[in-house]
Amino acid sequence: MKSSRSALFAVVLSGALAVTAACGDKKDDSAATPGAAAPATSAAAPSPTADAKAELTAAFKKLAAVSMTYTASTDTAGAGGTKITGAADPNAKATSATMVITAAGQTINAQMLVVNTDVYLKMDLPLPGVDAKKWMYIDGSKTSLSKLGLGSPDDPANIKNFTDAVVTAEKTGATSFKGTFDATKRNIPAVGAQLIQSMGDAAKAIPFEATVGADGYLTGLTVKMPAAGQIPATTSTQTFSDFGKPVTIKKPAAGETQPAPAALLAQFA
Repeated sequence: MKSSRSALFAVVLSGALAVTAACGDKKDDSAATPGAAAPATSAAAPSPTADAKAELTAAFKKLAAVSMTYTASTDTAGAGGTKITGAADPNAKATSATMVITAAGQTINAQMLVVNTDVYLKMDLPLPGVDAKKWMYIDGSKTSLSKLGLGSPDDPANIKNFTDAVVTAEKTGATSFKGTFDATKRNIPAVGAQLIQSMGDAAKAIPFEATVGADGYLTGLTVKMPAAGQIPATTSTQTFSDFGKPVTIKKPAAGETQPAPAALLAQFA
């Protein structure tokens, strides 16, 4: 069914943009500020970009090491969007998500669980031979998780090494930052990688904004992705909270699962 394929693609796209984008104009931080030149005899002042990047790097690393709850949303320039609420435990290689996806004039409600390489999916979309009350099971060890729009199970929000791709960074407040990053330097799931490639040089200076809480954890990340092919410009926003609090993510009982249909698996071949 064509509508089913559109909805399935929306699920993948939501994962690639909202969860993996884990994430102003490009600024030349080397430009001098009028009237603020340092004395010629003094040592060079630390780079604002370097200082901001160091703070961000610490915040990203701290977040990547603990369990958390999160929200994520995308707005694809009026063409559709997603709203996601979930929890993640990187040490247990597990994540859960409840999603509301709007695409192609449809609204789809979906749930997803990932435990190691086991993926479970539910959605309120009629699929031939599928019991909507049961979880569809996908063996991630037999396919690439990146083809499912998923990052590494020990990095559910795909934030590890994000700061390695940062091109510019500056503080805009006591806890806020903005800058640009080079998406071609990120480990992005396969579907997202195709979109990044279609962006051309724009992918090398993607704007982002971030916030860091008083306890040093990353608390928010907003990424503004430019248009790519037939995909309009997309704003992706993530928030993180409940750092280090226990997260329980269990696999469904055998009686509550069913094999994912071939038509679904074919989307990720």
